[in-house]
Amino acid sequence: MSKVWASFVVLFIAFVPICSIHAQDAPFTMLTMQQVSEMLGKPGVYLLDANLPEIYEKNHLPGAVNVTPENLKKCLPRDRNATVIFYCADRRCTASEGAARDAVKLGYKKVYTMPEGIFGWVRSGRATESQKTSTQK
Repeated sequence: MSKVWASFVVLFIAFVPICSIHAQDAPFTMLTMQQVSEMLGKPGVYLLDANLPEIYEKNHLPGAVNVTPENLKKCLPRDRNATVIFYCADRRCTASEGAARDAVKLGYKKVYTMPEGIFGWVRSGRATESQKTSTQK
């Protein structure tokens, strides 16, 4: 039992610094679902869903566009001062962070992520869109 405990402690000690560095070095700001909800539909705010197409087709934030590494440049607004919000599945998914980092590298200034992702958004009961219906709750 002590070997298992020792392994856990070693893994924990190794993992915590990675998480801390990860959060501190992010070239973008994280937003809560409430903050994103308040920004929906406002001019100059773009929602970019970094999920797989199957997830996007089932549920996405109203007005969101599905992005992949291949189509990111095409989906970003021309105005590099626009507010760009990325999200993916949930806190365990890193696709939105990767896309946000790429947007920053391309010169975008107001780049955000929503760590709770679409799964958190759906669990909270907020409205979504799908490819089959325009709005559902």
